Amino acid sequence: MPLRNPRTVAALVATLLVANAVWNLLLNTLLVRSGLAAAVRVTYDVALPLSGPQAVAGLALSTVATIALFTALARTFSSDAFGGAAPSLDTALVYGRALVVAVGGTVAVALGLVALVVPGLVVALHLPLVFVSVAVDGDSVGQAVDGVWERMRGHRARVTAVGLAVVAIPLALAVIATLTTLLTPVAELAVGVVITTLAATVGLAVFTAIAESLGGTSAGSSRTGRLASGTSRQL
Repeated sequence: MPLRNPRTVAALVATLLVANAVWNLLLNTLLVRSGLAAAVRVTYDVALPLSGPQAVAGLALSTVATIALFTALARTFSSDAFGGAAPSLDTALVYGRALVVAVGGTVAVALGLVALVVPGLVVALHLPLVFVSVAVDGDSVGQAVDGVWERMRGHRARVTAVGLAVVAIPLALAVIATLTTLLTPVAELAVGVVITTLAATVGLAVFTAIAESLGGTSAGSSRTGRLASGTSRQL
C-alpha cells in the first residue's frame, strides 16, 4: 500500500514512539506506587518521581494521546479518509468515537477472555477493523460494528492469520527482550517501546489495507452522503 505522505507517517511514528515510552514509564510508576509490583515480586527500576494519583492522571492523558495518534496514523494510511475537508466538529467526533472503540473494545476483550475466552477472542478479531471503520470512514460505533461483522463473512480465517502474524511475532520479541538478563532496565524499556511501536504501526497499516480490500473504506461520494444526512454525528 503506497504511502500518500511518508513525512507525515514518519512524524506520527516518532511521536507515537515518545508517547509509548511515556505510557510505559507511567505504568511502571503506577505499579510501583500502588504496591502491585511488590505484591507480585516484580521490580521496576525505571519509574518517574510521581505519586500514585499523578501517575493515574498521566496514564489517562497518555492513553488518550496514544489513541489519537493511532487514529491519525490509520487516516494517513487510508487512501481516502473521511473528514479531510469536513467541519471540525465532525473530525473531532471521529477521534472521539475512535477513543470509545479503543478503550471499550479493550475492556470488552479483557472481560470476554476472563469470562469465557471465546467472546474475548471474537471481539479481538473484529476490533481492529471496527477501529479502522470508525477512524477512517467516520462511521458511528454501531455502523462500524454491523458493517465489519457483515464484511468479515468468508474472510475471518484470513484476518485471523494476519492478526496473529502482526501481533504474535513482535509480542514474542518484546517478551524475550523483557525477560532477558543481558539488557539493563533502561535498554529493556527502550527495546520494548520500539518493538511495540513498530508493531502497532505495521498493524494499523495492514488492517487499513484489509479494510479497503473488504470494501471497508467508503468512496468519497458515500461519505458526502453521510455528512449531509447527519449520520456522522451519531455516536
